[in-house]
Amino acid sequence: GYFKDALFIGDSRTVGICEYGDFTASDFFCSTGMTSIDVFKDEVDVRGIGNTGLKDLLNEKQYGKIYVMLGINELGYPKDSIIAAYKKLIGYIRKAQPDAVLYIQGNLHITKERSDSDEYFNNKRIDSINRRIEKFADNRHIFYIEANERFDDKNGALDPKYSSDSAHLL
Repeated sequence: GYFKDALFIGDSRTVGICEYGDFTASDFFCSTGMTSIDVFKDEVDVRGIGNTGLKDLLNEKQYGKIYVMLGINELGYPKDSIIAAYKKLIGYIRKAQPDAVLYIQGNLHITKERSDSDEYFNNKRIDSINRRIEKFADNRHIFYIEANERFDDKNGALDPKYSSDSAHLL
Protein backbone atom coordinates (compact mmCIF):
# COMPACT_ATOMS: atom_id res chain seq x y z
CA GLY A 1 0.00 0.00 0.00
CA TYR A 2 2.91 2.41 0.56
CA PHE A 3 3.46 2.94 -3.17
CA LYS A 4 -0.22 3.29 -4.17
CA ASP A 5 0.20 7.08 -4.49
CA ALA A 6 3.63 6.87 -6.14
CA LEU A 7 4.80 7.90 -9.60
CA PHE A 8 8.07 6.61 -11.01
CA ILE A 9 9.72 8.65 -13.78
CA GLY A 10 12.69 7.19 -15.61
CA ASP A 11 14.45 5.36 -18.37
CA SER A 12 14.96 1.66 -19.11
CA ARG A 13 16.05 0.94 -15.54
CA THR A 14 12.67 2.24 -14.33
CA VAL A 15 10.97 0.21 -17.07
CA GLY A 16 12.60 -2.81 -15.41
CA ILE A 17 11.09 -1.88 -12.05
CA CYS A 18 7.70 -1.48 -13.73
CA GLU A 19 7.87 -4.80 -15.54
CA TYR A 20 9.51 -6.96 -12.88
CA GLY A 21 8.76 -5.23 -9.57
CA ASP A 22 5.62 -5.63 -7.50
CA PHE A 23 4.33 -2.08 -7.93
CA THR A 24 0.91 -2.70 -9.45
CA ALA A 25 -0.69 0.23 -7.62
CA SER A 26 1.98 2.74 -8.74
CA ASP A 27 2.10 4.80 -11.92
CA PHE A 28 5.13 4.68 -14.22
CA PHE A 29 6.10 7.38 -16.68
CA CYS A 30 9.08 5.66 -18.22
CA SER A 31 10.54 4.44 -21.48
CA THR A 32 13.78 3.06 -22.80
CA GLY A 33 16.11 5.91 -23.73
CA MET A 34 14.19 8.58 -21.78
CA THR A 35 16.31 11.59 -20.80
CA SER A 36 15.92 14.58 -18.54
CA ILE A 37 16.49 16.70 -21.64
CA ASP A 38 13.53 15.26 -23.59
CA VAL A 39 11.23 14.11 -20.76
CA PHE A 40 8.65 16.81 -21.53
CA LYS A 41 8.54 15.84 -25.21
CA ASP A 42 7.82 12.17 -24.57
CA GLU A 43 4.39 10.58 -24.43
CA VAL A 44 4.10 7.32 -22.55
CA ASP A 45 1.36 4.74 -22.15
CA VAL A 46 0.73 4.91 -18.41
CA ARG A 47 -1.08 1.82 -17.12
CA GLY A 48 -4.71 2.65 -16.31
CA ILE A 49 -4.42 6.17 -17.73
CA GLY A 50 -3.38 5.77 -21.36
CA ASN A 51 -0.99 7.68 -23.59
CA THR A 52 0.02 10.96 -21.94
CA GLY A 53 2.76 13.51 -21.56
CA LEU A 54 4.41 14.18 -18.22
CA LYS A 55 2.96 17.68 -17.81
CA ASP A 56 -0.56 16.41 -18.41
CA LEU A 57 -0.07 13.53 -15.98
CA LEU A 58 1.30 15.79 -13.23
CA ASN A 59 -1.50 18.32 -13.73
CA GLU A 60 -4.31 15.74 -13.76
CA LYS A 61 -3.40 13.41 -10.92
CA GLN A 62 -1.97 14.10 -7.48
CA TYR A 63 0.79 11.93 -6.05
CA GLY A 64 2.15 11.52 -2.55
CA LYS A 65 5.56 10.33 -3.72
CA ILE A 66 7.44 10.85 -6.97
CA TYR A 67 10.65 8.96 -7.82
CA VAL A 68 12.93 10.19 -10.60
CA MET A 69 15.84 8.27 -12.10
CA LEU A 70 17.19 9.93 -15.23
CA GLY A 71 20.64 10.91 -16.40
CA ILE A 72 22.32 7.80 -17.72
CA ASN A 73 21.22 8.20 -21.35
CA GLU A 74 22.41 11.78 -21.56
CA LEU A 75 25.99 11.14 -20.40
CA GLY A 76 27.33 12.24 -23.81
CA TYR A 77 25.75 15.69 -23.42
CA PRO A 78 27.60 18.56 -21.71
CA LYS A 79 27.11 18.20 -17.96
CA ASP A 80 25.70 21.72 -17.59
CA SER A 81 22.89 20.96 -20.06
CA ILE A 82 22.02 17.77 -18.17
CA ILE A 83 21.87 19.64 -14.87
CA ALA A 84 19.84 22.49 -16.39
CA ALA A 85 17.31 19.98 -17.75
CA TYR A 86 17.17 18.21 -14.39
CA LYS A 87 16.63 21.52 -12.60
CA LYS A 88 13.76 22.35 -14.96
CA LEU A 89 12.22 18.92 -14.35
CA ILE A 90 12.51 19.15 -10.56
CA GLY A 91 11.13 22.69 -10.59
CA TYR A 92 8.14 21.65 -12.68
CA ILE A 93 7.39 18.66 -10.48
CA ARG A 94 7.54 20.80 -7.32
CA LYS A 95 5.22 23.40 -8.87
CA ALA A 96 2.71 20.86 -10.21
CA GLN A 97 2.87 18.58 -7.16
CA PRO A 98 3.71 20.79 -4.16
CA ASP A 99 2.48 18.24 -1.61
CA ALA A 100 4.37 15.28 -3.06
CA VAL A 101 7.62 14.07 -1.59
CA LEU A 102 10.18 13.90 -4.37
CA TYR A 103 12.91 11.26 -4.42
CA ILE A 104 15.80 11.77 -6.81
CA GLN A 105 17.40 8.40 -7.43
CA GLY A 106 21.10 8.43 -8.19
CA ASN A 107 22.06 6.73 -11.43
CA LEU A 108 23.35 3.23 -10.93
CA HIS A 109 26.88 2.43 -11.97
CA ILE A 110 27.82 0.18 -14.86
CA THR A 111 30.35 -2.65 -14.65
CA LYS A 112 34.04 -1.80 -14.48
CA GLU A 113 34.72 -3.47 -17.84
CA ARG A 114 32.06 -1.36 -19.56
CA SER A 115 33.07 1.81 -17.73
CA ASP A 116 36.74 1.42 -18.65
CA SER A 117 35.91 1.04 -22.33
CA ASP A 118 33.82 4.18 -22.94
CA GLU A 119 34.77 7.86 -22.86
CA TYR A 120 31.28 9.09 -21.93
CA PHE A 121 29.30 6.16 -20.60
CA ASN A 122 31.41 5.50 -17.53
CA ASN A 123 31.24 5.55 -13.75
CA LYS A 124 33.29 8.72 -13.38
CA ARG A 125 30.68 10.67 -15.39
CA ILE A 126 27.82 8.88 -13.58
CA ASP A 127 29.31 9.92 -10.23
CA SER A 128 29.78 13.48 -11.43
CA ILE A 129 26.14 13.75 -12.54
CA ASN A 130 24.93 12.08 -9.34
CA ARG A 131 26.86 14.53 -7.14
CA ARG A 132 25.31 17.45 -9.00
CA ILE A 133 21.71 16.17 -8.93
CA GLU A 134 22.12 15.26 -5.28
CA LYS A 135 22.40 18.99 -4.56
CA PHE A 136 18.73 19.44 -5.50
CA ALA A 137 17.76 17.56 -2.34
CA ASP A 138 16.70 19.77 0.56
CA ASN A 139 15.94 16.78 2.84
CA ARG A 140 12.50 18.20 3.60
CA HIS A 141 10.53 17.84 0.36
CA ILE A 142 13.22 16.51 -1.96
CA PHE A 143 15.40 13.56 -1.01
CA TYR A 144 18.30 11.89 -2.76
CA ILE A 145 18.58 8.10 -2.84
CA GLU A 146 22.00 6.57 -3.48
CA ALA A 147 21.77 2.82 -4.15
CA ASN A 148 25.17 2.16 -5.71
CA GLU A 149 26.65 0.84 -2.48
CA ARG A 150 24.02 -1.91 -2.60
CA PHE A 151 25.00 -3.09 -6.09
CA ASP A 152 28.68 -2.16 -6.41
CA ASP A 153 31.64 -4.50 -6.23
CA LYS A 154 34.94 -3.75 -4.48
CA ASN A 155 35.95 -1.51 -7.44
CA GLY A 156 32.98 0.81 -6.96
CA ALA A 157 31.34 -0.47 -10.15
CA LEU A 158 28.17 -2.44 -10.79
CA ASP A 159 28.90 -6.00 -9.71
CA PRO A 160 28.57 -8.23 -12.82
CA LYS A 161 26.58 -10.76 -10.79
CA TYR A 162 23.68 -8.27 -10.78
CA SER A 163 23.65 -7.60 -14.53
CA SER A 164 23.55 -9.54 -17.78
CA ASP A 165 24.41 -6.56 -20.01
CA SER A 166 26.80 -4.49 -17.83
CA ALA A 167 24.23 -1.74 -17.24
CA HIS A 168 20.80 -3.04 -16.19
CA LEU A 169 19.91 -4.97 -13.07
CA LEU A 170 18.69 -8.52 -13.43
